[in-house]
Amino acid sequence: MKDTIVAVATAWAPAAIGVIRLSGPNALPIALKYFRFKRPRTRPHPRYAHLGEIWVENQLLDEVVLTYFPKPHSYTGEDVVEISFHGSPYILRRALEAFQAGGARLAQPGEFTLRAYLHRKIALDQAEAVATLIQAQSEAAHRLALSQLRGTYFQKVRQLRQNLIDYLALLELELDFSEEDVEFASRPQLRVLLLALQGEIERLLSSYRMGQAIQEGIPLAIVGEPNVGKSTLLNALLGDSRAIVSDIPGTTRDTIQERLFIEGFELRLIDTAGLRENPSDPIEAEGIRRTRKAVQEAFLTLIIIEAPRFESLEAIVAYAKKLLSELPPNHLFVANKSDLVAPHHPIWSIPEVIKLSARQGIGLEELRQKIAENLTALGASGEVLISNYRHYAAFTEALAAVQEALGLLEAGRETELVAQAMRRAAFSIGTIIGEITPEDILESIFSRFCIGK
Repeated sequence: MKDTIVAVATAWAPAAIGVIRLSGPNALPIALKYFRFKRPRTRPHPRYAHLGEIWVENQLLDEVVLTYFPKPHSYTGEDVVEISFHGSPYILRRALEAFQAGGARLAQPGEFTLRAYLHRKIALDQAEAVATLIQAQSEAAHRLALSQLRGTYFQKVRQLRQNLIDYLALLELELDFSEEDVEFASRPQLRVLLLALQGEIERLLSSYRMGQAIQEGIPLAIVGEPNVGKSTLLNALLGDSRAIVSDIPGTTRDTIQERLFIEGFELRLIDTAGLRENPSDPIEAEGIRRTRKAVQEAFLTLIIIEAPRFESLEAIVAYAKKLLSELPPNHLFVANKSDLVAPHHPIWSIPEVIKLSARQGIGLEELRQKIAENLTALGASGEVLISNYRHYAAFTEALAAVQEALGLLEAGRETELVAQAMRRAAFSIGTIIGEITPEDILESIFSRFCIGK
């Protein structure tokens, strides 16, 4: 890269600090056109914070701190200068205009990280993780993005591709000596490798839905008959009156979604319309249809019952099956209105049921813990999950190629056909980490970054 780019690396809003970053061969000379050291005859030292002033058109703009990172030991792999200003949008704008006048070009979205990738400072999936990390809104999303940024995911993907390439080399060697009928790649071992690859890719693909949910909020549905306390429970968990609460059955006519953070997970709580066999009007009927759809999409469903009505787990299960047609695969039974239940009532001896009183706030902490335990069991705490659709599509193509290679191998087909399928699998996986990536894919990836990153 022969040109030098510049951008504001912090938010365009009044703040204590605002940072402008330059990267490229002339980053330091351009910065020094406007920077004056506090001490005369001072020279910039690498990775040392220099106190000084920025002057524009012979006028003092701001007192700043300049740090110089010479190549290749910088974020982009190029000479980088970072200057910390007071975070006034006016100051940042004037300084940015000055650096552009001095020879720098305004950076495109994601161009700093693109340069880091092109200079092999980070892999492509790690570069994408930078954008994911910036957007993380929960501990789980942060943990997932940080794992990808640190290379845990990259190492897994790279190992998958390397396994393919190692065996491909042996197959290619066989093809070179095809007239001598020699076998360098053990077919039983190759079959074991392909089966292992198939299993690992299938596991990664199955993690995509959870990976996306961690970034966007894990859907959790609250369902039950009208007037069992669903909206009261929603309000209690949120600590705010977001849903209308009434003793009139059918008050909630549509699904209501709210954000909630539990044990580092961001949840999309979905308060649904009460389920009953004979809705009073078409609007309530539509609400019930949406309730059933919400249950299908939810990772976890809270089935709310009235505690005084039930005396056994069998009765609760039968009630839930009748209410929902079938039990969702992941659910918790929540017995509300437990404050109305006598101490000797059988409901207290059913460990599979969470007893609480949404109105009085009793039992909410146990419910939160159970929700977190269930999400962890579903894989929400995993560090190697797919959360990027581009990766999902590439792994889907790789899986099809691996399955084709496996089928050809088991059918005893020609080595060249098996090798072709394995090449396609290796190519698809290579596009994830940037070993093989067309220019248009790079443009699509980095255009989604913020300007200063």
